[in-house]
Formats: sequence, C-alpha cells, structure tokens
Amino acid sequence: MGAIQRGAGEGALFRVPKDTSLPLKYWQAVIELPSSSGKRRRKFVRNKNKATVVAELKRLQKDLADIGDMPTASQTLESWIRFWFAHIHSKKIAPKTIASYRTSIEQYIVPAVGKTRLDKLTPQHVRKVEEAIRDKGLGGSTAQQAHAVLRLALRDAVREGRVSRNVATLVDQPKKKKVELPRLDVNGGIRVLEAVAHERLGSRVATALLAGARQGEVLGIELDRVTDELDLSWQLKRFSWSHGCNPSKPWEPHCGAKRGAECPERHLNAPEDREYRHLTGGLWLSRPKSESGWRIIPLVDPLRSIIERRVEAARLEPNPHGLLWTSEPKRAPGGVELDGSPIDPSTDNAYWHDVLNRAGVQDAQLRTARNTTVDLLYAAGVDEMTIIDIVGHSTVAMARHYRSRQNRDVLRDALQRAYLPLTRPDRTIEAKDEGEAA
Repeated sequence: MGAIQRGAGEGALFRVPKDTSLPLKYWQAVIELPSSSGKRRRKFVRNKNKATVVAELKRLQKDLADIGDMPTASQTLESWIRFWFAHIHSKKIAPKTIASYRTSIEQYIVPAVGKTRLDKLTPQHVRKVEEAIRDKGLGGSTAQQAHAVLRLALRDAVREGRVSRNVATLVDQPKKKKVELPRLDVNGGIRVLEAVAHERLGSRVATALLAGARQGEVLGIELDRVTDELDLSWQLKRFSWSHGCNPSKPWEPHCGAKRGAECPERHLNAPEDREYRHLTGGLWLSRPKSESGWRIIPLVDPLRSIIERRVEAARLEPNPHGLLWTSEPKRAPGGVELDGSPIDPSTDNAYWHDVLNRAGVQDAQLRTARNTTVDLLYAAGVDEMTIIDIVGHSTVAMARHYRSRQNRDVLRDALQRAYLPLTRPDRTIEAKDEGEAA
C-alpha cells in the first residue's frame, strides 16, 4: 500500500526516532502546503520539547488558513515585512500612514536588506538601511521613519516566534535636524482674516485660525453639527484602495490593473477599529482615532458670526452631503456652477497658500494655523489644560485623564479672551454675506 498523502493544511507529529526504546533526538511536525506545480511541498518543525512543536504546528496551521501559503525555508525580511504590512499592520493605521510605511518598505528597507533571512539579521543590517537612505541624499526624518517601520515589523516577528530578538531595538534611532516651521504670528493671522473676510470660503480659513481645528476636522463639519458650538467628532479623510486579487501576496497583483482602486476585488485601506462614512470618490468621513479627539468647541464672536453667515449660505447651495463647506464652482455644460462636493484636501491646501500670498504674509503650512490659535490663547493667559481641550493636543495626557472633560464655560471664556485682539475698535473681522461676490 502506498503512503497516505495528506491534504494542504493537515499536519502530523512524529517522534524521532520512532522506536521509543532509543534515546529521543527530537519531535518533528510536518504540515502540507499547497503546490501549483504538483510537486509536494511541506514545512517541518523540530524541537526536543513536544509541547513546543505542537504549539508551533498549530500556529503554522492558523497562518496557512489565514494567508493561503507560507515559505518552506526560513523567511527573508522581504517576505516577512511585506506579509506583516499587508496582513497585520496596515489594518491598524491611518491611510496617510499606510502610504508612508509602504514607501519605507519598498524604497528603502527591501532594497537594502530585504534578501537577508530573518534569523540572520544583525544590528549592522539595521544601520545599512539608514546608510542607504543617507546615500540617496535623504534626511533624518526618512531614516527615522524606516527605522520605526523595521522595529515594528521585527517586534511582531518576535511575538510570533519567527525570530528570537528584535535587532532594531539594539540600534539607536537615527537623528534628524530640528527645523522650526514658519508660522503666522497674531498680526499675520489678523491680516489673513481681513484678506478673506468677503470670500466664499473665508470662514473656512477663519475656523483654522480661530478654532485650532485640524484640516480634516474643518472640512468634515456637517451643518447639523453646528449650533452654538462646533462638533468636531468627524474628519474628512482620503482613503485609498488596495488590490484584493491576490490575498496571500497583495503586493504582487495579478488582475492587470496598476492601481488598487481599479482592482475588481479591491478593499479599502482603513483602520478596522475606526467608524467611517463614504461621501464620494476617495473622500470619507472618519471618526478620530480615539474618543479624546472628539471635541466640541464653543462658538464665540467673531467666529460665531462668521460661521452663522456661512451656515445661511450653505443652506442655499447644492449640498448633497450636508457639509458646512463645499467645493468652489466647477465648469459644467451650462457654465460654472456649484455641485456641493466635498473640498479635496489638496485643493484646500492650495487655497490656503494662495490666501497667504494675497495677504502679503510669510508662507506657512496649513497645519501651523493651529499654532496661531495656541499663541492667541497663551497671550490671553489661558491655562494649558484648557488650551489642550480646545485644540485637541495629546500632551499632559495623564493629567487630562484625571480631570473632567471640557468644561464648556471655561472654554467659552478662554476663547473670548483670546479673540480680544481681533475685536479692538481698529480691527473689524467679519464675514460679508457669502452669497455676494468678493
């Protein structure tokens, strides 16, 4: 009778040698793997401890059920880090982080040390990644990111028993230059507010400067979340798609499409633990990553009046998604008209830089508008804990954990004090009816 052929995923455990009268050499487990060529493929596990072999066999069976295949030899870093990113880590992180991690893996880590076996990695291999990045003329931020990705991938490899130690933790994190980003001072912020006072999206700029809200928080505000307060419990995000046509190796798609969005079996790159709602195209509304990010900010003048005027205008415009701010008019067969689509973050960034140019102030990134808000609050003598509640910083996290959340009267008083420089007799920050031309 011929030997019994086990099916893929089935495993067996043997004592070596089988003769129990002879001294034990080791226990061996074998698991059958799928084969496209018809040639038998198996993976072996050996250890003198039977329980260790049984546990490893169960882990291998689970991995095989989850991903459909596995290497028969010791994995290379390339094989592991791609599997780790596609099947483990990408499900936990935000879309922008997914893109930056993929760049670190495919452009820096894999080309530098990807062919090295996991069990052969040394601190020198970790340093080699940084050296390759520096040789390309790239800076410390890029090297830091790649180091962080490698450290996380090897951390999970240790957890799964694929390696015994995380060599990335034995190497210091690469250093980067401290760069102070240009930012608007209070007077510059006032000039910007005056420049956009009569523009359709001027209130959007005012909210960035006066509420300290992040770009996604502002663009994602819906009309029904505006009362005498701003509810910042949703953010506008651009999500991307990944190929789903080759689940075991999504980095090697076989559907013929170049972009994940065009794959017939695509899946959304979004954290599994996050709540989100689709708007249009790649734009979604997403909850902040933690409940501490769900902020409600009291509306006080001048921002309150500015927002109220925008609400009135928005209710008269096409607005299928009920957003406070929508895209500028677009070309259409009948001319230029509003369509109520969300504002794309890239378009929003371009508008911000155009505003700064027209206002005659130093160019600065949109995210530094939050610094202007903080400067106003500090200048008004507002305490740090209240500033944290207003702008949503995560610093002093432990102190925040032990106090009651967001005393609205305290926040309202803080914002009123912060806005005093904007309401001097010689300053008039208001919004013209947004239905009128600038």
